[in-house]
Amino acid sequence: MYRKYVDQLDPQSSAGQQTTQNKMSSEDKWRCQWNSKPVEDLWSSLQKGKSASLLKKHLTEDRYKALKDKPTSLGGTLAQCMSSGALHEGSKVGIYACDPSAYADPGYAELFNLVIQDYHTGNPNGTVKHPEPTFGTDAEIASLGDLDPSGQFVVSTRVRMARSHEGMPFPPAAKKEHFEKMEKLACEGLSTLTGNLSGTYYPLRGMDKGMQQKMIEDHFLFRADDDVLGDAGGYSCWDTGRGIFHNKDKTFLTWLNEEDHFRFISMQMGGNLGEVYKRLVDAIRHMETKMKFAKKDGLGYLTFCPTNLGTTLRASVHVRVPMLSKDPKVLKDICDKYKLQPRGVHGEHSESKGGVYDISNKQRLGLTEYEAVKTMKDGVLAIIAEEAKLTWMPKPIGELWDILQKGNSQSLMKKFLTPVYEKLKDKKTTLGGTIAHCINSGCLHEGSKVGIYACDPDAYTTFEEVFNPVILAYHKVDKINHPEPTFGTEDEMSKLENIDPENKMVLSTRIRVARSHTKYPFSPACSSEDFENMEADTVAALSTLSGELAGQYYPLAKMTPEQQNQLIQDHFLFRNDDDVLGDAGGYKYWDIGRGIFHNKDKTFLTWVNEEDHLRLISMQKGGDLGQVYRRLVKAIGELEKKLTFAKRKGYGYLTFCPSNLGTTLRASVHMAIPNVCKQPNFKEFCEKFSIQPRGIHGEHSESEGGVYDLSNKRRLGLTEYAAVREMLDGVLAIKKWEEELAAAKK
Repeated sequence: MYRKYVDQLDPQSSAGQQTTQNKMSSEDKWRCQWNSKPVEDLWSSLQKGKSASLLKKHLTEDRYKALKDKPTSLGGTLAQCMSSGALHEGSKVGIYACDPSAYADPGYAELFNLVIQDYHTGNPNGTVKHPEPTFGTDAEIASLGDLDPSGQFVVSTRVRMARSHEGMPFPPAAKKEHFEKMEKLACEGLSTLTGNLSGTYYPLRGMDKGMQQKMIEDHFLFRADDDVLGDAGGYSCWDTGRGIFHNKDKTFLTWLNEEDHFRFISMQMGGNLGEVYKRLVDAIRHMETKMKFAKKDGLGYLTFCPTNLGTTLRASVHVRVPMLSKDPKVLKDICDKYKLQPRGVHGEHSESKGGVYDISNKQRLGLTEYEAVKTMKDGVLAIIAEEAKLTWMPKPIGELWDILQKGNSQSLMKKFLTPVYEKLKDKKTTLGGTIAHCINSGCLHEGSKVGIYACDPDAYTTFEEVFNPVILAYHKVDKINHPEPTFGTEDEMSKLENIDPENKMVLSTRIRVARSHTKYPFSPACSSEDFENMEADTVAALSTLSGELAGQYYPLAKMTPEQQNQLIQDHFLFRNDDDVLGDAGGYKYWDIGRGIFHNKDKTFLTWVNEEDHLRLISMQKGGDLGQVYRRLVKAIGELEKKLTFAKRKGYGYLTFCPSNLGTTLRASVHMAIPNVCKQPNFKEFCEKFSIQPRGIHGEHSESEGGVYDLSNKRRLGLTEYAAVREMLDGVLAIKKWEEELAAAKK
């Protein structure tokens, strides 16, 4: 197996011959042997500059004079140790070890001990001593377990440790032959790993540029792009002796000569810290049988940067806390209590995305490896507990089932779930949704007529044993056989007349359709990143609309209270005030990824992540149904060029609530019918024409001044054009009846 690695390292190999064409210009300056500036120049820069680093604090003139011409026992120099700190005034520590002996040799050891104690304890005269390495017993390692069995909060888990070859210099003092020797020794050791740790080594030198970029984008491969580390000699002889080893599943990695000689990394998606830590411990224990790593009593394992020595361990999770992140103080207080470091997902000083933070242990020195990991675990569990108080989650499926069986619900969900519950209770959709996501609201609200929502588009397939009978019963159809979408020909659309050309009865006309992104779940199963990504995808498509459809997007999270209230009063903006929808997860992570787009005349709107992913709305004053419909059809056609919407043959367009699928279309008018609405057979008359009468503020609201919202009732089993035509015919019949009743009064 080792022969394979030797072949890869041969500079005369085919890979080596590609080096020239694969050079990365940003790294060219580090490809030669690095040499520090003269120590006198560095000392002058440090004294004249405004550095507040620990280097400047503890490198007194006496220490400088004693060490400036004194090499370490491995040949390192003071200039190599102080180079970066002298050149970068913003450095907080400012000193790197040129080699392991810098921590032990007289003079150097005293300087480094002051920096180490100051950094790790806050007191340069501190006496913290690192204990003997202890990874924990098998039982302790197993007890670390899964931090997040729900999968709601922890995106990924990662534990890494650094190691250094005993007797070998760190990068600033290393020569080309050192890097090559270290790489050879490392590959010999790595090649003996077996089982789930066995893998392949990929030397950076000669790596195909495409592979290199892909590994960087996947956060697998390091780069020579940090001038602070570069000026410390960290990239000397780049890219000789450097590369990455990973196992087949890419859950165990080893970086060679990135900063330290070794960075051993164990990682995987989800929160199973026990699995991640055990894999790393197994790897290091094995590697310790193949080579010697640099250690020192009281300091633990020795590293290039004194901030990392001790355990050298950084245990971290990417944890999703968008609600907590709205009040950063709460997150900071928990992190401070458990000595954790919160960072953006792309490392120190980066921003959080979607409320996801990288949370890791801050303490490296003075505790065992197991204690460091356990501290991180305890802190992350505390963070999750606080976020869980603010984040919607379905109740456990067993609890929901008990509520449903003991209650008096008459919902379609209860009727049709009961015979298939055992079959469905443990299933998951392709996007991770569960039946608990679907039935939470229906179990908690006994008055729900339907009682079930789809957690994602795939729910209609995974849980079809319950969804299909619900759909048939609600839509009153014999079979689920929705036709292909048909908005009508130009000739047909031209025949959609103005309902009220006299402007006496119809206040406004409105048509909306719902659309769902194929690749994202519905709200209950969405992550905060899903909401943000959906918003970005949608806004990018909306921004391409032109003519009368062109407009502007207003994110809900950035609206002032005054803007929100005005849009709500204008019946433009949605609210999070429906407990039934709220308990279905419809308002999860409010107000992230949500907003409203409208054109200049406010006749075309798009609601983003209100209930469905998109609600496309065309509306205007008066009764010109044809104009309203044509505008909507045009918008849908343009957006379908940019976005892929979820559909299923026979079901039509898929929506959060099964009551809306099919055309997803609701065409309505606000119409004054003060006489008709008082007739005892008003509702029966509407039913005859498949018209649904509601108050002007939506379902279950009351009429005001005899004005009703009249809309088509049927969504499934007919085309879009047929649905609009059906609404038109029904409303015209109601209008005629109202005119007859009004005339009879005269």
